[in-house]
Amino acid sequence: MKRWICMIMALVLMLGLVACGGGNGNEGGSNAAAGLQVGFGRESIMPTGPVHLAGGDASKRISESIKDNLYVTCVALKEGDQTILVYTMDIITADDSVVDPVKAAISSTTGVPQENILINATHTHGSVSIRTEWDGVQEYRRLFQESMIYAATNAIKDLAPAEVYYGGVQTEGLAFVRHYKLSDGSYAGSNFGNFANGTIEGHSSEADKELQIVNFAREGKKDVMMITFPAHATFASTNDTYISADFPSPTRQYIEQNTDALVAYFIAAAGDQVPTTKIDGEAKYTNGYIGYGTALGKYAVDALPGLKKLENTTMKLSTKTVTYKTNKENVDKVAEAKIVVSAGKKYGNINSQTIAIARENGFSSYFEASAVVSRISLPATKSMDLRTMTIGNLGFAFAPYEMFGTQGMYIKAESPCDATFIVTCSEGAMGYLPSKLGVEIGCYESCVTNFEYGTAEKLADDFVNMLKEMQ
Repeated sequence: MKRWICMIMALVLMLGLVACGGGNGNEGGSNAAAGLQVGFGRESIMPTGPVHLAGGDASKRISESIKDNLYVTCVALKEGDQTILVYTMDIITADDSVVDPVKAAISSTTGVPQENILINATHTHGSVSIRTEWDGVQEYRRLFQESMIYAATNAIKDLAPAEVYYGGVQTEGLAFVRHYKLSDGSYAGSNFGNFANGTIEGHSSEADKELQIVNFAREGKKDVMMITFPAHATFASTNDTYISADFPSPTRQYIEQNTDALVAYFIAAAGDQVPTTKIDGEAKYTNGYIGYGTALGKYAVDALPGLKKLENTTMKLSTKTVTYKTNKENVDKVAEAKIVVSAGKKYGNINSQTIAIARENGFSSYFEASAVVSRISLPATKSMDLRTMTIGNLGFAFAPYEMFGTQGMYIKAESPCDATFIVTCSEGAMGYLPSKLGVEIGCYESCVTNFEYGTAEKLADDFVNMLKEMQ
């Protein structure tokens, strides 16, 4: 039934696009409505039965219960004849093998060009493992694609004139760098090693703690709010077997219950940042992901009166393909790495036996060893698409990788825009891009990156330069 409804809506939508000329990617047009219009669509992407979960060992992590629903949200932005669809999905990430066919289907249905569709993940570790193969994943991908199309058709149908308000608020006790400095001068982190070497002295660097908000106040309809925050959605550990959108779910719920707004949540530069901490007494919110998400939502609601109005709402979109050298670090340890990978297949990649075998062979974890094996087949260089968007003097940077907080703060500081909205886990799955400091301290992310060290800083400059060119 849902498929037939989607097809009927798509046909009606296409007829409407032909009539008004609103489906192409060109600016201008005498028949187009003046000013910015914004629409909102949300659709469930819940599976119909047990599924393999993302985060940790997807081959063995199978869902047994549900804590909250998973959704895909589409924000439609239209100015003149140009329509842009910005998606956020409650999954961990999606590479090109997932994104490309979904974009083609959305474009075919709506008439919006594929290059005008931006697909982002909230990075929840309690979601369906959509990238790996398991019994039933093809059916789930079909339902997932259907929901993506349905969200777009609803968002375009929902378009209404809007004014834009934007701003940011500094939070406390909600974002932490997960690399810790110990009293003996060494470093440890939540994803590798332990704290046995000495007393914790503090974090390796300061975290980006800014919650960013863009609120579209629409005529005659509910506001549409886009928010982004730099923290991993990792309340669901790699051992948990429940489905959850993690803290973005209660964040959305709190805002929608306490305002007249519909909310789309995005993850910011959180490659090395988490919502919890192992330093006793440092976290203010310890009552699980619901309490944490509610606290974040309250920050957003309290910040609304202080948002600034954006006077110019001219919309632009830019794409730049960049190519950088890959990382061949530790490829001389392939034999040892294969021993660890074999152990992971036998015992599970986070099993204590696998961890012990990894350390016996000189690796901090199964994941470091697995990365070494995967690098054997890496080409000398890899390319990725960077996407930037501006609405007047408000900038958006969409990164197809897990950006560190320091790079996010750098882009925001150096951008020519009045404010720059950072979104990561966008348009693919390039993995971690560690900062210079992260490499120096030997953090987990530097062990598994597929790119040459120093690429993170170059990419940050790429984003800044793109935004400058757009201005």
